[in-house]
Amino acid sequence: MPPLRVVVDPNVLISFLIGKRIKALQPLFYDKRFVIIMDDLLLDELDQVARRPKFRKYFPVKEVDELVYVIELNSERHAAATKIEPVSRDAADDYLLSLCKRTKAHVLLTGDDDLLVLEKHGRTRIMNARTFVDEHLK
Repeated sequence: MPPLRVVVDPNVLISFLIGKRIKALQPLFYDKRFVIIMDDLLLDELDQVARRPKFRKYFPVKEVDELVYVIELNSERHAAATKIEPVSRDAADDYLLSLCKRTKAHVLLTGDDDLLVLEKHGRTRIMNARTFVDEHLK
């Protein structure tokens, strides 16, 4: 069976840094059953948001660097889209949907209600972390 191709929204990655419950996603980064799909827009958003001062009380910047390093080592990197089609209710999220479509991702893992409400985008299923863990990591 081919690996499940997964795009992970930066909001899930920030939650991963903050919370203990979301640590259940850790195998996603090392398990050969999954391919993490990333592009520069996604990594830039993660890096910029995670370094905001409001997050210092939850995790040190060193943990951001470590997560970005793990992702870079264990992901399939793609060039950022030059043209992004408007699809969702929040245009800032459309780059994730574009990445899913361009890379034939099976899953978009997100905590964003503007994306979760779509449920699917082309062949990509949109789901939250809890559902993903229950279906793929237990």
